Amino acid sequence: MSQIRRRTAIRASKTIPETGNTVDEAIEPGRTVITKTARSWMSVLACTLIAGASIGCFATARAVAPASGAASVPEPAGPSSESAGATGPEVASEVARPVLPGEPEDAAAAILALPAAAVTSRTLRSLETALAQLGRGELKALEESAGRLGGDARLGLVYAELAYVHILSGEPDEARRYASMARTAGVDGRAQEVAGAILGGRLVELMPADLVIGAVLPVSGSPSNREYTRLFLEGVEVAAELARRGGWRIEFLIEDSRGTTSGSERGVSSLVSRGAVAILGPLDAVNLESAVRAAPGSVAFLSPTARRVPFGRRGVFSMGAGDPGAGRALARTVRSAGYREAAIVHPRSPGERLEADAFQDAFQDAGGVVRRRMQYDPGTTTFDVELKEVEAVVPEVLVVAAPPADVELLAPQIAFFGLDTLEIQVAGTAAWTTLPVLEAVARRHTDSVIAVSASDPLAVFDPAAAFVQAYEQHFRRTLVSPVPAAGFDLFRMALTSYGNGVRTSRGTVASLERLDEFRGATGTYSDVNGRIEREFYPVRILEGRPHPFDAALIPPADTAGIHHGGERARSR
Repeated sequence: MSQIRRRTAIRASKTIPETGNTVDEAIEPGRTVITKTARSWMSVLACTLIAGASIGCFATARAVAPASGAASVPEPAGPSSESAGATGPEVASEVARPVLPGEPEDAAAAILALPAAAVTSRTLRSLETALAQLGRGELKALEESAGRLGGDARLGLVYAELAYVHILSGEPDEARRYASMARTAGVDGRAQEVAGAILGGRLVELMPADLVIGAVLPVSGSPSNREYTRLFLEGVEVAAELARRGGWRIEFLIEDSRGTTSGSERGVSSLVSRGAVAILGPLDAVNLESAVRAAPGSVAFLSPTARRVPFGRRGVFSMGAGDPGAGRALARTVRSAGYREAAIVHPRSPGERLEADAFQDAFQDAGGVVRRRMQYDPGTTTFDVELKEVEAVVPEVLVVAAPPADVELLAPQIAFFGLDTLEIQVAGTAAWTTLPVLEAVARRHTDSVIAVSASDPLAVFDPAAAFVQAYEQHFRRTLVSPVPAAGFDLFRMALTSYGNGVRTSRGTVASLERLDEFRGATGTYSDVNGRIEREFYPVRILEGRPHPFDAALIPPADTAGIHHGGERARSR
């Protein structure tokens, strides 16, 4: 970002340049950062097509007497007022029995199941309207089930909508691939416009315009908060630059919370008055609660570090509020390896407690037993009390659900207090597979540990590596901190939620709650039972790197993963 001059009374506006220079001073609160493109008419067209739409989906069954009514989308409120027979000769000759799906996905599936001879232009319009209500995962499921259609125009509509979803998610390569397939399948109308705009490089035609995203962060707080904010905003800057190139028109506003509740409330009020639909921050749970109270329910909040989110408020997400998916994935992995007894060590903090709860529930549901659960106060540096309890119990598995800083201290102490001589398998949540832990902890303390990772070790494309490349190209320096990745992901998450909110007419908050397979530098995020969670992959750490987990693999001697007890261990 270009050098920013300090101002006391006047708020500056800057256009994010195509290349970034290092900013060593604090970013001025109230500053506006704008990325400019031409105004989008396709987004208006999409809203017009989607808003208030209702569709009728029909299946051919000529031997059955016709019934009247069609399902309303998105609300499954029953038949619409328009009967099948009232739609004219084309529909009357086509329809014998209406299907009354309760959701857009059901409606789209019903149309895709029709024989080609029963498909008319009206049917295609209904399919297009239904597809515009769906997320990435739902569209991918329809793509798989509709593969039999070959070059059918219906499949082309699915491809076009997937292209739209991918371009909103900041994945231009996938968007162009689907747009090309849509054009090959033969589409017209809105789908043709989508495919043409993506393939022709006219992405601005598809981007929702006049988007305002804000940030409420401690720009002038404590030294540690100022440094975190600086690094976080570097990631935001990279994301904003990529969005500008992709055709988004974005105004990004920064308000200084000063690390206080009153500052957070003032900042939010200012951003809301200027039209912000999503706010990044605040950093801690107390300020986040105050900020949320100052905003209407239509504004989404995305915090990188808050340890908890306000209960009952929709559209609030924090990366720091814990990953129950990590606990569940670890429990499945440990149980699949044949271990039946476990002990858990974790701090008395909301995020790690959530992970430990998830592990215990999933492990017990799979037939396992948690022999002991030991909690310690955050900030603890010596874990003799907890590890001596483990020594007394001698479980088959010791599960450590702790943040990276604690793992760096705790992992060597497992060997120091002699637990490595008891043949106890060590397992841990995602902190064990983070780069700081793998670099700071000696390999003999991490090798053979069973863990989970937010990155798929078998994936061909690595979003984290792609972000590192984008960051280093933008700033022309090496990325040395994990913090910018959080800013990068949350800014893109806000963009995606807003874009899909316009595409589906649901709004930003509802689209955030329906987040589906959002692939970011910090992981892949989806809504799971009303909570945004990361996807986790089972791994075993070997030679300082996570490898895909193989339950049959025998760990090498003199590591943290010597087996004790359990079905598999006894067989060895």
